[in-house]
Amino acid sequence: MKKIYYQVVENVLPQVYLLYNSFNNKFILLNNVRYEKYKKENILKLEQSDPVLYKSLVDNQYIVPDDFDEREIVLFRKKRMQFDASMYQVMVNTTLDCNLNCWYCYENRIAGSFLKSEVIEAIKKNIEQEYIKTSYRILKLSFFGGEPFLYFRGIKEILDFARNFCQVNQLDLIAEFTTNAILITESIIDYLKNFECQFQITLDGDRIHHNQIKKDKDNPNQDTYEKTLRTIRLINDKIPNRWLAVRINFDNKTLEKIDEIIGDLDFLDRKYCFVILKKVWQLEKDKVNVPLLHASVQKFLDKKFLLDYYIMPKGDVCFAERHREVLFNYDGKVFKCSTISSFDDKNALGEFDLQSGQVHWNETKLSYWLKEMLPQNCIDCKLLPACLGPCNKQIMLHPGENICTFDAINMTLKEYLMYLFKCQLLKEELYA
Repeated sequence: MKKIYYQVVENVLPQVYLLYNSFNNKFILLNNVRYEKYKKENILKLEQSDPVLYKSLVDNQYIVPDDFDEREIVLFRKKRMQFDASMYQVMVNTTLDCNLNCWYCYENRIAGSFLKSEVIEAIKKNIEQEYIKTSYRILKLSFFGGEPFLYFRGIKEILDFARNFCQVNQLDLIAEFTTNAILITESIIDYLKNFECQFQITLDGDRIHHNQIKKDKDNPNQDTYEKTLRTIRLINDKIPNRWLAVRINFDNKTLEKIDEIIGDLDFLDRKYCFVILKKVWQLEKDKVNVPLLHASVQKFLDKKFLLDYYIMPKGDVCFAERHREVLFNYDGKVFKCSTISSFDDKNALGEFDLQSGQVHWNETKLSYWLKEMLPQNCIDCKLLPACLGPCNKQIMLHPGENICTFDAINMTLKEYLMYLFKCQLLKEELYA
């Protein structure tokens, strides 16, 4: 028997040590006496001197058989996620236009851009063709933009087709939306309540700060904060099969008003939602008010909100690295990633045959999204099973650099492990 490679330990309280096994996302708290035994004694002696501790460590895979190759298993797991054929994910940019102007937005807006009818018909054919190729069990339709609800008619046409297709073939259907939520009306909610829905909706601070950032292009004095909250409440109240992520893009002003934001979200059913806390890219890491950030993380947890602040384990590879995923732009161009700088011919990864619905991938370009690119610092990292490393897009943007997700977190390892531990305890409480 041996100690598993993928474990880290921190002294979190006087005489108390927190052990984290990133291979299976397990935590163990040990007092000083037992930790010293585990640290210093060989495994055979530990089994004899403290059989209860030994059994717990074996049961939670802190101690594994000598022939257990955890590194190869981790890489195999990642590859299995990439090539899992059980779900086909179709992402659709219904438009690259937006109803708002946000100062931090990285996207190139294209006014008047909407899904063409021939592209919609080709997407339907593609869904059918891919099912014939490999009988997936789940169809996930992800609507992005721009602001996808600028063209709800296109969303509805695709979803109406998909619902019938999935019913006929006894498939699960998931509808996913990344949206500012301003254009979602109660009638749209009444339509969507018949689907399994996932939403990511953004808040940029309390009411005053949010409204300063999110300006409606046609009505700049509109209270966009109130409209967003109204939609969030409708989703919470009227869509039973839902998963709602409220993404808070923060700068220091946003962190200063976090109590107001938490209060305005307090109505949410914690079992069906979580909060994503994400720094705006224009705010440099060393300019973040770290005490405010840490206090904000704790306040969300105190209010029983599951919080994704660079959370681990990620649970899956990036969707763009999955073999059974495609992004169709409004004009029929084909991509994998929704966060590229421009949806143009240079970044396109193939050709979409609008007559047949077939995607003819450029295999040279596609290979860069699917091949293993992990730098050596990731392969050697004890958090790899939970982190899975940066996405291939980031690695391609920083060739030869040992980029690390942890570098952006503004937490020590001890602080981060305590955050993960608290999140895990909250999950167990919510879903007991």
